Amino acid sequence: MKKNRKRPMVTPAAPVAPAAPPAVAPASASLPWRRHLPILLCLWAAAFLAYSNSFQAGLTFDNGVAIQQDPRIRSTAGIGQIFTEEYWYPNNTTGLYRPLATLSFLFNYTLLGNGANPPGYHWVNLALHAVNIALVYFLGLLLLEEVAWAGVLAAVWGLHPLLTESVTNIVGRADELAALGVFTGLLCHIRAGQSVGLRKLAWLAGLAASAAIAVFSKESGAAIVAAMICYDVAFGRSQPWRPRVAGYAAAAAPLALFFFLRGRMLDHIAVAVIPFVDNPLGGASFPVRVMTSIRIVGKYLWLFLWPAHLSADYSYNQIPVFRGSFAWDDVAALLSLAVCLAAAVWGIRAWRRGQPLVGFAVAFFFATMMPTANVLVVVGSIMAERWLYLPSFALALGVAMGLRALERRVPNVPRMAILAAVGVLCLAWIVRTYVRNLDWRDDPALWSSAAQAVPHSFKPPDLLANELVNATPPQVERAIQEAERATAILDPLSDEQNLSRPYAVKGMCYRAKADRLANPAQRPPWLHKALDALERARRIDLAGREVFNRANQQAGKGQFETGLALLYLELGRVQRRLQQWQPALQSLSYGRELSPLPEFSEEASQVYRDMGNPDQAAVALLEGMIIDPRSRRLAGKVVQLYQATAPRTCAVETNGNGSSFNPQCPLVHNHICEAARNVMGGYRSYGKADRAAATAQTAISGMGCPASLFQ
Repeated sequence: MKKNRKRPMVTPAAPVAPAAPPAVAPASASLPWRRHLPILLCLWAAAFLAYSNSFQAGLTFDNGVAIQQDPRIRSTAGIGQIFTEEYWYPNNTTGLYRPLATLSFLFNYTLLGNGANPPGYHWVNLALHAVNIALVYFLGLLLLEEVAWAGVLAAVWGLHPLLTESVTNIVGRADELAALGVFTGLLCHIRAGQSVGLRKLAWLAGLAASAAIAVFSKESGAAIVAAMICYDVAFGRSQPWRPRVAGYAAAAAPLALFFFLRGRMLDHIAVAVIPFVDNPLGGASFPVRVMTSIRIVGKYLWLFLWPAHLSADYSYNQIPVFRGSFAWDDVAALLSLAVCLAAAVWGIRAWRRGQPLVGFAVAFFFATMMPTANVLVVVGSIMAERWLYLPSFALALGVAMGLRALERRVPNVPRMAILAAVGVLCLAWIVRTYVRNLDWRDDPALWSSAAQAVPHSFKPPDLLANELVNATPPQVERAIQEAERATAILDPLSDEQNLSRPYAVKGMCYRAKADRLANPAQRPPWLHKALDALERARRIDLAGREVFNRANQQAGKGQFETGLALLYLELGRVQRRLQQWQPALQSLSYGRELSPLPEFSEEASQVYRDMGNPDQAAVALLEGMIIDPRSRRLAGKVVQLYQATAPRTCAVETNGNGSSFNPQCPLVHNHICEAARNVMGGYRSYGKADRAAATAQTAISGMGCPASLFQ
């Protein structure tokens, strides 16, 4: 009898409590693949239908920079640099570190041989999205406990038009990879808490790998730890925390490695300065940042409910900062605050009442939004739709929970009717996604759609004007309208807050207008308008350089020569047309130091030819060749110049491969040496002593120039 009394006391303690309650591991999660596979195939087919026209999208917006201008992805030899340089190397100083995303571009460019052909990149993006849809489905099995509602969750999330910017936009792959890491890591964390022995170790290894994928793809991937905490707090409050420590240790190791490598990268690059026009919250007070960010959360929620007007940009002044007035933007911030507080209260109350899923969804949304919310850390933009790729999982989960609650509380509504309604909604979203993909086919289409969706943002009309004026044939009149629209938004800003590019584009549009006028007497007024716009751009550019260098001096980084090189090229062109020879040469010289493009040397050569100085015209072209020896275009220009200005000299020689300039000819040799001396002097004046010394050494030892020229 005593043994019988002791048995009941021992039996309840026998099972080991998992990190998650048994209700979160439903029988549906263990159904054979033949039950899940048809559902996944249907989900993937629907996603393919929605994105079937995404393969026609070109290298729009930032894609051209990431794919065409990053030398690291053109060979496997660049892998080392991928882990030591920033994401936008060598174009911008942003401080972003996303080596896995860049490696994926190398995979496309080099290993798959896609080069600059977009379809291969779009296939990889769609494949990653398909994997994420499957991960969301399996998370749904664990959280919603039924196959039908897991399918609804995956469909609502995977087909939503808000995700287009992450799927169709090639560089949105960083968001896809980060979400893949978070979703997989959360699944591994849940399973590790339900396992023991070698199986637990396997899940923990998967968690560590997932954390590495998440954070090395995008900085916001660090939210994997927040997602784990949200799950454990929601579902494991009655469970001991000690068994879960191993999961956090597994996730922390790759995060520590990431921040170590990122720190080393930041040590040898300039400090990034976020332009005010990209994110006006950079200089705002903490309360203003919080209230503005809360209003943006409201905008995200509205776009999830009604994704009619989508945009690739939300720059200044589409989202004014919170000012505490009675303006609609501030009222909207207060309404968003009320919605956020109501959601938080609802989640906490549901959690206390034994409904952990509601609390998890609310916490997951805010936790995964936090890295880009501009609250704790100010990021590069004030708002971006691609940032909702991961948080929208919580919103889709809320939709699935609401439909499940509707079925349970309204017995007269059959499940098939609810699922049919979901099907109609998903079909509408497929159509909207398909139509949205058309906006990404090229830059003019993208910025035309953005200019309509966000009429108060300066960037869409600015970039659209640049596309129109450089089109074939150029659409100058419309380009001028768009450029003036962009600068009208920016005009109230100070030079330090402003951006030079829109004014440079406006100046280019005015110059293009002058060039198209048949009557030369009508050109000067347009050229003077161009000059005014470009001079404003130069003042802004120099003020921005001061801001940049001030930030770097405070960080002990020293000074840098920065600026918009093409501004000075355009300024030189306009000054040449106005016969302002010396100012034109100064503008072109400064711009060439910023970027060794052959156009600077060509334009300077044309200035000298207009001045009647063919010798200096040749020297200008040769200066460009010394800066960029690989430029065949400049070499051809040199030959053409000598053929036109010194036809009866030894300057040009002809052989079986065509014509080339003769460096042994005394005329050419003197020009080469003078060009080398000028380049060396330019390097010295801009503080590039190493390049100056290298130029002098090459000229003396390699070209036979007299050493006295370089003293």
